Amino acid sequence: MDEIQATKTAEILGGQTWQSGGDMWLVVKQRADGHFVVISEEVICEYASEEDFESNQIKQSILLI
Repeated sequence: MDEIQATKTAEILGGQTWQSGGDMWLVVKQRADGHFVVISEEVICEYASEEDFESNQIKQSILLI
């Protein structure tokens, strides 16, 4: 998604935008249990912790396309 889409989605979900490189933007939201949910245009991923997010250790995912 582009920066505008990511910003609007982050506002709705109470998350933050994150640029993953190039012109690809993600929405990142930390849940109350410490897990991270990351949303892109193609997939929603859950990570058990920030460290897992940084090392791309996906707990589960939902493909959107």
